[in-house]
Amino acid sequence: MPLISIGFEDEIQNEGIMPVIFRGDGHVSYTEGVSGKALDLSHTSKYRKPVVLAKDHHSNITDYPGITVLLWVRLSPDDFNHYTILSQKDEFEDFEPLGWSLSTGINGSWSWWMSDGIHQTHYRPTPGRQAINDGEWHLLGFSIDFDTQEARLFYDGMNVAVYSLQQEDFRFFEQALFLGADPFSADPVLDTFNGTVDDLTVWSRVLSPGQVDALYQQYKSSKAPLYKNMPDSLTIMNWNIWGGGMREGRFVGVKRVAEIIRSSGADLISMQETFASGPLIADMLGFYFYQRSDGLSVLSRYPLGETYNIYRSRVSGAITVELPEDNRTVFCPVYLSYLPNNGPMIMSGKAVADSVVVREMETRGSEMRYIVWELQSLVDRNDQVPLILAGDFNSGSHLDWTEANRQNRYDLVIDYPATRILDNAGFVDSYRQIYPDEVAHPGFTWSPRFREVLHDRVNFVFYNGSRVAPSWANIIDTHPLGFPSDHGALVVSFKWEK
Repeated sequence: MPLISIGFEDEIQNEGIMPVIFRGDGHVSYTEGVSGKALDLSHTSKYRKPVVLAKDHHSNITDYPGITVLLWVRLSPDDFNHYTILSQKDEFEDFEPLGWSLSTGINGSWSWWMSDGIHQTHYRPTPGRQAINDGEWHLLGFSIDFDTQEARLFYDGMNVAVYSLQQEDFRFFEQALFLGADPFSADPVLDTFNGTVDDLTVWSRVLSPGQVDALYQQYKSSKAPLYKNMPDSLTIMNWNIWGGGMREGRFVGVKRVAEIIRSSGADLISMQETFASGPLIADMLGFYFYQRSDGLSVLSRYPLGETYNIYRSRVSGAITVELPEDNRTVFCPVYLSYLPNNGPMIMSGKAVADSVVVREMETRGSEMRYIVWELQSLVDRNDQVPLILAGDFNSGSHLDWTEANRQNRYDLVIDYPATRILDNAGFVDSYRQIYPDEVAHPGFTWSPRFREVLHDRVNFVFYNGSRVAPSWANIIDTHPLGFPSDHGALVVSFKWEK
């Protein structure tokens, strides 16, 4: 039973279990809804004003382990203004407003925002994939797990995105819930949402993606892509797209990133420096999106399952990817520190291998040590769920800087700690497994755009588990109209043992 359940059947009444006080529930208009009647705030409505829901002061939302908010919306097709559909907000001294909102987005899509006054999270999908102004009813919503600080976003029953939240203060969930306008609007009537709303529900727990899809399918057919059979291969990409992929243009660069990913055939992408471009790229590809931090994310052809807060959010994470026929893999995106920059010292010819290793251990080596420690609990001892780690290490590999290759590596043999730690923990460097000759196949991913730098292999795909085996690997570092990144994209395809 939800806390709040409002069907708008010619009246505004909560059929959930939480005591609610309404404001603005008199003199409202109704129209045909997704089921029965709906609240009409559109341009055809006589009464257009927000409705406010204030909960009983004896009930605290944050006392529950999580929350799920869902509602059906239909946006007027010719109005491209920004409107808040549903929101809770609060003020805190000199900080920015804190709270959350579901709003109309760019050119007929929707958006979701959350802030604790310091950290902000903003999801902006595209109308090409997630329109709400097409004259149809659409189910929007989100869930928050207060313990794991994870948000899941839903569009028409699909869990389109997962966010690791930086927010630590969720007290704004105790504020009044504004339906149809921003709580801080100077003129709520002027800013009232130009559309219709139906079946608003608030649950005292995190509904699973399957449960949300089941609620959607009460009225509509599922939109989730259906993959019945497990493919014979799974193709992984790691790519630092450099400043959100926008160096070739705010849209043009991002478009080229999506084109390169699509042509590569990648199923799972570990992406660094994603920033605000992630939802756009995911929608261009029709993929699911997981943001661990602003600079670290995952794009997936397949639905996203349980997440794991591995080490620090800016450095690493892990997420279960739900594959066909009840198969799954744990995918770990990584972005190690860019400091120290040992390249100039090595290129000067004055570097000493031991000194490089010491400097590496101060940051990247230490980070990888913590990552590997925390990943041990996810390594499947029954060898049914492979673990794939893909990342930008910002450093080289001990398998490249070898005695056999020292004539090409500034006469240095360097036991780089980040890759060594993974090797010692049982992870396999997939590129080097396919191309064991480090002299013939250097595999440089840094940098296709800059010549006066230390060219090296700094992007990696490692794996642990016998159900996958790398079959081919490729590095993409060109585009006919201009490559959009300063890193090459590493692509590795794995055979999947069923």
